[in-house]
Amino acid sequence: MSADATVFNRIGLELMAHLHCQAPLAAVTPTEQIAPAPAAGALPASTPSGRVILVTSARPGEGKSFCAQALATALAAQQTGDVVWVDAAFDTAPPEDDASRRGASGLSEIMTMGSLQGLAPARSGPQQLWRLGRGVLAQSALLYRPLDVRRALFALRAGFALSVLDAPTLDGCGALLAEVDAVVVVVDARHTPRHVVQAAISRAHLAPGRLAGVVLNHRPRPLPRWLGGEA
Repeated sequence: MSADATVFNRIGLELMAHLHCQAPLAAVTPTEQIAPAPAAGALPASTPSGRVILVTSARPGEGKSFCAQALATALAAQQTGDVVWVDAAFDTAPPEDDASRRGASGLSEIMTMGSLQGLAPARSGPQQLWRLGRGVLAQSALLYRPLDVRRALFALRAGFALSVLDAPTLDGCGALLAEVDAVVVVVDARHTPRHVVQAAISRAHLAPGRLAGVVLNHRPRPLPRWLGGEA
């Protein structure tokens, strides 16, 4: 676990440097007003300035959920602002312990109703790390509605310094790809060849500079040449 923490701490620092060099997309606002959430979940009145990071992969089963959580934990420890780890993987069934199975609100309710309910502290990690589930209204079609996506990200930018989205695969991200500040692609290099990753990134038509990098899950031995190795 300590080795993993060290790796993700380094990835987090490199990601923060990448974001520092990129023009933020926070000035883009939805055309419909966001309804304020109650109590601790209320949205601040200031102009949103948080950044949104999307963690995805070329194929299912690459380990992006693990990497998204670990990256969010590292980022929460590296700066003073609040960080939220968001379940945006609407293309898969929710885990058995997911609160949305019990009717809890989450990201899909922000998209459809503008309400930031369902937010909770993360089960482990720094104090400023939060968790937001997918919600009961989650369905893949929501991610292809630009206004709904923009509404949700507007709320996340307003409430958090950094939002880390555990997203679908690149082919299923829909309007998310045009609205986030940075994209991190997770690759299980034991099973996913170079051409598959390149093709998925090419089809995604990412805005210039938005691809922050590729994270290797289960580094192969020897490391292939296309990932900087000698094999």
